Amino acid sequence: MNNHLVAAIVWIAIVIGGYFAIDRLSAPAPVVRATENGKVEIVVPVARDGHYYLDGEINGQSVRFLVDTGASYIAIGSDLARRANLPAGVAGFFNTANGSVEGRIVRDQQVRADIFEVNGLTVAVMPGRIGYGLLGQNFLKYFDVTQSDGKLVLRMRRS
Repeated sequence: MNNHLVAAIVWIAIVIGGYFAIDRLSAPAPVVRATENGKVEIVVPVARDGHYYLDGEINGQSVRFLVDTGASYIAIGSDLARRANLPAGVAGFFNTANGSVEGRIVRDQQVRADIFEVNGLTVAVMPGRIGYGLLGQNFLKYFDVTQSDGKLVLRMRRS
């Protein structure tokens, strides 16, 4: 009986892992294009779950971002913060959809989302967050962001 339970758990894990792998591989890729006035923009197709995702980096560490126009800061989990060698930062409290959460505020970080890079940003480090980072308003404020027809467009604002 015990061997059957272990086999069932292994098969369930394989199926769930396969689902997430296929979901990630089948996600539509963002398109970088030049506009009529010579600016560069990123067109991000909506994913099957209804969200918009961009691959990027924090201090050179790869991260998958969910574009979150409701988030004030870029937010990542403590495991990613360790891999990106973020300093300890200062304690802070964040209001999330799940209530108030204590985390850390780390200032002056380098963040890239696809081809766009912004330096000197604050990153919120949330305990227990896994899977992806949130690309919040402190990054998005440097861009004109429009959404229509299942696409999100990010275009760098003029300085």
